[in-house]
Amino acid sequence: MTQGQEIAEVGSTGNSTGPHLHFEIRISERTVNPQSILEL
Repeated sequence: MTQGQEIAEVGSTGNSTGPHLHFEIRISERTVNPQSILEL
């Protein structure tokens, strides 16, 4: 990845009540808690 690269789009499909973004981090096919990696 590079700085400024688009990594997601926000949208609304199916039965959602409004636009939303699903955010997930995976390492070796396992989901990881983003708080353990990102400085929030």
